[in-house]
Amino acid sequence: MFAQILPDSTEVSQLLRQFYQYSAEAGIQLKEVQARPEPLRGKKPSDFSKASYTVGLEGDTFQFLEFLHRLETHQRFMAVPSFSLRSASRQQMEEEGSPAHRVQMDIETYIYAPSDLGNTARIDGYERKRDLLAGEINRRRQALSLSRFHYRGPRGRRDPWIDPRVPVADNPSGLSVPEQNAKVEELTVLLDRARGEWAEVQAAPDVLSRMLLRRDLMGTIALLQDGLLLIDEQGLVTFTPAAKRLDLEVREPLQALQLEIDETTYVEGPTREELEQVLSSMQAHLASADYGLALAVFGEVADGLDLVAGDPPRELLAASLRILAEEASVLEEFEGIVLDFGGQALIQGRDAVVVLNGRNWSAGDVVPPGLEVLEIRSREVDFAFRGFVLTRRF
Repeated sequence: MFAQILPDSTEVSQLLRQFYQYSAEAGIQLKEVQARPEPLRGKKPSDFSKASYTVGLEGDTFQFLEFLHRLETHQRFMAVPSFSLRSASRQQMEEEGSPAHRVQMDIETYIYAPSDLGNTARIDGYERKRDLLAGEINRRRQALSLSRFHYRGPRGRRDPWIDPRVPVADNPSGLSVPEQNAKVEELTVLLDRARGEWAEVQAAPDVLSRMLLRRDLMGTIALLQDGLLLIDEQGLVTFTPAAKRLDLEVREPLQALQLEIDETTYVEGPTREELEQVLSSMQAHLASADYGLALAVFGEVADGLDLVAGDPPRELLAASLRILAEEASVLEEFEGIVLDFGGQALIQGRDAVVVLNGRNWSAGDVVPPGLEVLEIRSREVDFAFRGFVLTRRF
């Protein structure tokens, strides 16, 4: 058990890297790390030696707690015997949007390096004895295990080392400071989602997937823009630190993200590869009578088709896509027309008659809403509809 919770000397040498990793994950700045040698005077020989560090950090309260949480849940034993904190000024928080408290903390762990491992002893019937004592072994293992507290983040709480009071004149919206911070937090969460969706767009395995993911991304960006517009129009965020955070963590990153997205937008329309994949997909959907899906795929490139003018290969593909889109639209509308078949009369020497929606129709008649009867055969009729000849089977 000692070997599980105490590091050896090799692992201690990697703690510096671990500190930097934890600070990055917590969002706190690691300013310095100093190793503090253990005093040797009067120290008795032991299998245990202490490894101590003094760490300097800068960040808000919740980033500091997040850093502590990572130390506490580290797989090896680490202790924080003391720390000191110098709070940030209200002015600094208002200028930068978040407080940067200065924290200095001591971190200790121990190296377990037994000098004498002793001799290996053989125990008769070891397996049987171990099974009989399994319950006791588990009970003692639980007693030696470390209990952990799982930190759940700020959860809307204010930073306790910053004065939360706001002059009434600075808060015309009527929203409290926590409510204003919550508005900002909602948009930062949306921005994180947009960044994740943009990463998915860039890693998409094919053109169609990329277009569908891009549509979701643009929907998230629209939500962000609507949220910012609402805040600006109604003056919902007036608390200076919250407003500064809104600028630094939402507006500016959103502008940078939009610029990055715009740089990859088609400046001359969809590529030939994209048009070919859309054409193949539409043909497959039409073959399986999924007319709505064919039109949805077409819609992903429809706005960019006019931009391919002057490039004959892409112009030909664009024309083919428009034809397929028109065909899908006509077929979808035709499939939606209700025709109640009531029978038919096919008599040699006389005009064929079909009974649809309770009336008799012959070749040349126009069945609402614009179906011209062309030919009547056994349990099927050919119609002319929007320039296409279509067959309905009954």
